Amino acid sequence: MKFLLMTAAALAAGAPWRFDVQTDPLGQSVYVAEAAGSEDLPQAFLRFSCGGMPGVLLQFNLGQAAHDGSDFAAGDPAWEDVTFLFPEGAYPTATKRAAVADGIGTFEIKGSEAMFIARQLRSGGEVTLQQGALSTRFRLDDAAGPISEVIASCPFKYEDQ
Repeated sequence: MKFLLMTAAALAAGAPWRFDVQTDPLGQSVYVAEAAGSEDLPQAFLRFSCGGMPGVLLQFNLGQAAHDGSDFAAGDPAWEDVTFLFPEGAYPTATKRAAVADGIGTFEIKGSEAMFIARQLRSGGEVTLQQGALSTRFRLDDAAGPISEVIASCPFKYEDQ
């Protein structure tokens, strides 16, 4: 298991950031900045988006490819701890599993909390996300441009944007 986690960290570390404009089911624009995994670990990603039905959303998957679905059996999934480890320090927060997402182990943070973290991701360098036993590192060297494009295009405004 430790080898898998180290492999996930190494693979996600080199993923380039990109900007894209997608549409939600109602045809509204959703602006997206993301660093995706590789062919070996396609489920690992870090994504910041704004617009349409999702609103302001930060999603991530640390490489988890299997889940028994028990979180959704009783309704709303439980809050889980996650820590964003930046070179300047740690930022602990809470997250929930995404009910509808393109990855089994996808988690999300919404609203002003997502916007705050996205602003931190623009600083460059790297960030390591730790959640329970999982840990994955994402390079941020080319994140500023795509994330800034999402923030500039975002119809939902927050202070210091």
